[in-house]
Amino acid sequence: MFIRLLALAGVLFASAALALPASADDVMLVVDSSASMGGKLGRDRKIDVVADSILTAVADFPTEARIGLLAFGGKTKTSCSDAQVLVRPQENGNDLVAAAAAGLQPRGKAPLAVAIDRAAHALNYERQRATLVVFVDKIEACDADPCVLAESLKAKAKDLTIEVIGLGLEEADIPRASCIAEKTGGKFLNAMDGTDLGGGLAAALASAKAPPPDLPAASLDAPASMEQSEAFKVGYSGPNAKDDRIQIAWPGLPPGSEIRSVLVAKDGKDRMLKAPAEAGTYEIRYYHPELNAILASRMIEVKVKPIAISAPDHVAAGAPFVVKWTGPAAQFDEIRLTPAGGGAAIASGRVSKTGRPVAFDAPLSAGTYEVSYHIAAEDGTGASATLIVDPPAATLKAPETADAGSRITVTWTGPGARFDDIVIATPGSPPGDHRALARVRPDYPEVRIKAPAEPGRYELRYLAGDGRAVFATAPLTIR
Repeated sequence: MFIRLLALAGVLFASAALALPASADDVMLVVDSSASMGGKLGRDRKIDVVADSILTAVADFPTEARIGLLAFGGKTKTSCSDAQVLVRPQENGNDLVAAAAAGLQPRGKAPLAVAIDRAAHALNYERQRATLVVFVDKIEACDADPCVLAESLKAKAKDLTIEVIGLGLEEADIPRASCIAEKTGGKFLNAMDGTDLGGGLAAALASAKAPPPDLPAASLDAPASMEQSEAFKVGYSGPNAKDDRIQIAWPGLPPGSEIRSVLVAKDGKDRMLKAPAEAGTYEIRYYHPELNAILASRMIEVKVKPIAISAPDHVAAGAPFVVKWTGPAAQFDEIRLTPAGGGAAIASGRVSKTGRPVAFDAPLSAGTYEVSYHIAAEDGTGASATLIVDPPAATLKAPETADAGSRITVTWTGPGARFDDIVIATPGSPPGDHRALARVRPDYPEVRIKAPAEPGRYELRYLAGDGRAVFATAPLTIR
């Protein structure tokens, strides 16, 4: 997983570098430096993750394009006008921007609307094509509404786009943050770690360029979030040309790259896509292969599936049963069967991305047990259910006497679990000792077993748990 993310980050930054032409828009990075930026994004402080991502991304930004940086909330603890241009938009400003970002320290409030307004004016947005890339970890600690402001700026701008990168935003703040981007034709990404952030910034800088001429118009309608592996509906409009398709991809990857896709319908009917099995932020795209172009896109957040578990309330000792579950199905996650109240696992089964139920054979001893979803990364329990194992229930019906070496028909009832057997054994011998054996089949209530060659007194046994327990016996005399 870690290796894949590193490789992906490399692809994102490389693709951004290849995609950026000399005619890139003027760009202003708008960085939240309020007190909450001292919190963690992954293992590191948010402010440090932002600085590292900027250092990497601006190295590939064209030096002939103008770039600058504005920080807000970093000077005073109480001001609602604390937004300062630290690097004015300029050519060859890449190193200055990286150095300014590295020097930021979290301090005050987050006057987001003031910051956006000042950044737009610093780019002379009414006369020049301009892109703002806004980093924010909470929405407006002051009174102004940044979404209303974004709509107003767009109406007066020559061509203004605001790309918004959230830094682990809470659910309630996501609609307000995404609105800023939507009002100006930009994209919103809620980054949950440094890889998300780096990819989002690379994609934002890659989009800061003149659009290709004469691209067909297209649009997408899809949910803002889904759970892992869930199917969802995508509405769209576009040229609906042959081989046009709706993709789901990692943000920032070049056109044509995808995790999965579905062809558009000629009649424009909605299409179904399946969310990736791995939680994170992804991009839905209308892809037009003829021009190798993305005609429309929007972000979707794939959330960790809530953990739940379902098992029978009662099961007979030794009987097979299945445990149904939902959850993230992360690496090494498993369903465990343990004694009630704790203790070592009696049995366990690995969960899979397909969500397939996990099969068990009940313990051979009656009592109260627990089935649970074990989260490997946390070494903890995500959900559990009580399982009561009832006393063994098995019967045997067969002739009491038989000739040596003959075939005996035995009718049985019992758990019918894997490796359960009907055996002929000497009375008083250990469960695993036997003179003849026939494996039971759950779908067939009889077995045929060969009698010993030596006359004498024996017993038939229903043997459960791969020879570990005797659930029923019947006397047998061999003549």
